Amino acid sequence: MPSNIENYVFVGKMGFANLKIVIQLLKAINFKEIAIVGLGKENGLKITVEDAKCMQGAAYIPSSVFDEYDLKEDVIFSLSLSILVDCLCMLRSHEDSATLQIFYQGTGYPLSIIIEEDSVITDCSLRTLEVETMLDFHFKPEDVVNKVVLQTELLKDVMGELDSTSEVVELCLSPEKPYFRISTEGLGGVCHIDLPHNSDLIGTFQCTLTATSIFKLMHIKPAMKALSCSKKVSLRTNKAGLLCFQYLIETENGQTCYIEYYISPLLEIED
Repeated sequence: MPSNIENYVFVGKMGFANLKIVIQLLKAINFKEIAIVGLGKENGLKITVEDAKCMQGAAYIPSSVFDEYDLKEDVIFSLSLSILVDCLCMLRSHEDSATLQIFYQGTGYPLSIIIEEDSVITDCSLRTLEVETMLDFHFKPEDVVNKVVLQTELLKDVMGELDSTSEVVELCLSPEKPYFRISTEGLGGVCHIDLPHNSDLIGTFQCTLTATSIFKLMHIKPAMKALSCSKKVSLRTNKAGLLCFQYLIETENGQTCYIEYYISPLLEIED
């Protein structure tokens, strides 16, 4: 631990059980090199990545997941997400006594990570960067036109059936037939997958209007990285055709983290 700890803006500590979950969350959004890290007194830790201004992924980790969370003021900075994940994956112990400590002194200073396990200490220092502007993909609840909450096993099965030679995926959500349809067009021709909207694997099906949007398959695939972390996923679309996948992940202690992916459509088809 640094000797001048009182000079640090943020000091955090986390045990092994919750750290395992955090590593899974970060791996699930690790599709771009640079991430924006936000530390807030109310909202906890948020890590965001963006691809070509058309796809964004974010992991939300509440302060309650930390054993200690001492933040003097809200801060934001950028760093290499892949290097952060590599540092955290240095934790090889399966003992509950293993701990992670994080220290941040402020703008211009590196992020310090100390991992202690079996009396062995690993000290990492990550260079922080200035924050580049990211688009605000978030949409308000009143902007949601269609929402489906389903078991991740169903979405995993559907993704396994998609034609990998197709460059795009078409998503149709409607209050009437076909209700919930995912389509691709590749070397094998056109493929439609209709999901039963009244299935036991679909907990919520709220569609106010028929909306069909097309997305790049290469943008959909990273959003599937979180399938193994969560049991349920929420799909939401707004009037502009923006698609949001939201995964809720519970820690062993019952705290809730979540991951969101926002994907912009290539075009929107009006019936």
